[in-house]
Amino acid sequence: MKSPLPSWLDVLTIPLSWMYGAIVRVRNAHYDKQQNVKRVSLPVIAVGNVTVGGTGKSPLVRWIVRRLRANGYNPAIVMRGYKAVTPELADEAVEYKEKFGEIDVIVGGNRYEHILAYIESGGSADCLVMDDGFQHRKLHRDLDIVVLDFLRDTFSQRMLPAGWLREPIWGLQRADAIVVSHVQSADPDYAEEVKECSGSEPIAWAEHHWTRLQVHDATGLSEEALNWLTGKSVAIRLGIGYPGPVIEALVRLGAKIAKQLPASDHQPFSKTEIATLVATSQNVDAIVMTLKDWVKARDVMDVATLQCPIVVPNLVLDIVEGADALEAQLLSVFNIR
Repeated sequence: MKSPLPSWLDVLTIPLSWMYGAIVRVRNAHYDKQQNVKRVSLPVIAVGNVTVGGTGKSPLVRWIVRRLRANGYNPAIVMRGYKAVTPELADEAVEYKEKFGEIDVIVGGNRYEHILAYIESGGSADCLVMDDGFQHRKLHRDLDIVVLDFLRDTFSQRMLPAGWLREPIWGLQRADAIVVSHVQSADPDYAEEVKECSGSEPIAWAEHHWTRLQVHDATGLSEEALNWLTGKSVAIRLGIGYPGPVIEALVRLGAKIAKQLPASDHQPFSKTEIATLVATSQNVDAIVMTLKDWVKARDVMDVATLQCPIVVPNLVLDIVEGADALEAQLLSVFNIR
């Protein structure tokens, strides 16, 4: 998709994107002067992107947390809690807690105030990893990492709403490090494109892949190998910004996508949608959704009402090139304070 909206709306969206771009440039110029930028007492590592939709930020945040822990640090995760009625129960916050077990997750729109409250209440973290923080410039960060999705044509995109860019591509010049996601090895041509915009080549290249499947049905939870999906007819419900990689993974496994249920990023499950899922389950072998979807669905839906299981792939990120350089840059934040 070249645009979040139909192309026939270009006559309206393109002028709006120009206006939006002008506003973003003024805002960035303001923060470039360090006006109203607030600093907290802990090192802050921000992970973000320049486009709307998923690029692989959350798996990279998990990788960073694991590397910091392996080096003896105790990070907390900071996030906005987008579209969550109760911030602490935001889908990604719950997902992080389930992946790590014991970890502090600080959730709220005013991240500076929430971090201060966390510190004043005796929070034990000695560093902070901010998920989706590149445009949240009110909070000083010691390291800005931007994720670029190799599978998306980021460099030819327009600004919102005519395209997917949150800010002009030249905003990459603020990044301290760039990680390219959804790629099996470094690509020299892509690295040169990144360098032309940001001033430096990517520090690391990352591949995303599934390791196993969680299968949820009336009997409970079981874990299956990926080939469990081969030959099966599936419906997909993907409340993520960019579902392309999930769809491609299903096709590679030999699953047959019978129905794609529309869902926006972080969309909650309504009674109407649950009824649609129940009806859909009668005609497919499985309904596939991400863990981010599942942590919302399980609280409002009884899987026993479905005629097929819900399948949640376990997604992991591997740094295929540049892991040592990225880890060294992470650890450098503890030397600059």
